[in-house]
Amino acid sequence: VVAIIIAVGCNSYWQGEVNVKDTFADISVEAPLGSKTKLYLPDGTLVWLNAGSRMTYSQGFGVDNRKVELEGEGYFEVKKDAKKKFIVNTEYMDVTVLGTKFNLYAYEDKNIVEMALVEGRVNVSTTFPPYQTVCIKPKEKVIYNKHNNKLNIEKTTTKMETAWLSKELAFREEKLENVFRCLSRKFGVKFSVDSLVSINDLYTGAFDDENVESILKVLKIHYGFNYTIEDGNINIRMNK
Repeated sequence: VVAIIIAVGCNSYWQGEVNVKDTFADISVEAPLGSKTKLYLPDGTLVWLNAGSRMTYSQGFGVDNRKVELEGEGYFEVKKDAKKKFIVNTEYMDVTVLGTKFNLYAYEDKNIVEMALVEGRVNVSTTFPPYQTVCIKPKEKVIYNKHNNKLNIEKTTTKMETAWLSKELAFREEKLENVFRCLSRKFGVKFSVDSLVSINDLYTGAFDDENVESILKVLKIHYGFNYTIEDGNINIRMNK
């Protein structure tokens, strides 16, 4: 399901020595809760939007810049253009590239903003003081904490960050805490985990089911917990 919203705005640019004014629309593409959306931008860049995400760009995209705004989570395979950098704006972090593949996690109700780089190189700049700019290499991710405005770089395989793109979820000696986090991102649900549940226990296994409850039934047998699901909130409690 794709929801497209168009709002008319005014933009101005130079063509040769003539200042040409044109009216461009702002185009917003949304991925509703429970689904993801695939689209191609006018320059050929591939974008996947995760559930509950929105991307906005000008109808004049590519005329003199390649800028988009993201709320939520998106995976980008950016077409290379040496003359026009590709910029993704979020409230707390801007990502600038020429051509690359990366995943950007920027939900408004989350405490962090995260960019994981799959291929190429990107510059990440914070939009609040203290202003910082860092260059990220493949298999690295940058995490911005909204509470203390700190920016950290970590190593990653990018497998966890991009798992929501595929039907199969595969875990290899992954902490249960990270398994829940991955399920939360893939299915757009929230977890509340009882302190008696050993979230540092390691799990190895694979799922090819798009149903979060089917996955929880397997984990329940493995770890001996109970769960309830209500309005997208999943409560995990240890059996007594």
